Amino acid sequence: MAITVAFDSPVIQIDPASIGDPSSVLRNGALGNNGGPGIGDGAPGSGIGPGGSGARGISSSPSGAKVKPPELIYKEEPEFSEQARKAKYQGTVLLAIEVDVNGHPRNVRVVRGLGLGLDEKAIEAVSHWLFRPGIQNGKPVITAATVEVNFRLL
Repeated sequence: MAITVAFDSPVIQIDPASIGDPSSVLRNGALGNNGGPGIGDGAPGSGIGPGGSGARGISSSPSGAKVKPPELIYKEEPEFSEQARKAKYQGTVLLAIEVDVNGHPRNVRVVRGLGLGLDEKAIEAVSHWLFRPGIQNGKPVITAATVEVNFRLL
């Protein structure tokens, strides 16, 4: 069974108080106290986050530091459910996960399922995987990812 792991940007927790004052007067298209194209009360910049100086888009740090994605270091192959095997049913289950700072998958949930017990088998297998955690500024961070688990009969 082929397994694909795709990583998204890290989980970002932004305190609403750090975004800026949404009711402030817009200056140069910005929200917050210092103008510029960013959102936040720090120096003007192009990002959203504390200081507003992150990379274009949403930044969880003032410098817009990149996140090195997690690396899969151990995986268990999922088993076919008896129902799916009898029906000769195959396909791909798409899961959304968060890889915690210890490299364990958390909050595993089905984005696109197959049914016939294959969704549960995919969750069960991925829950036992282990990753090297995502790294930002030299420290492990929680990272969101999508995982495709393919079920193919030989």
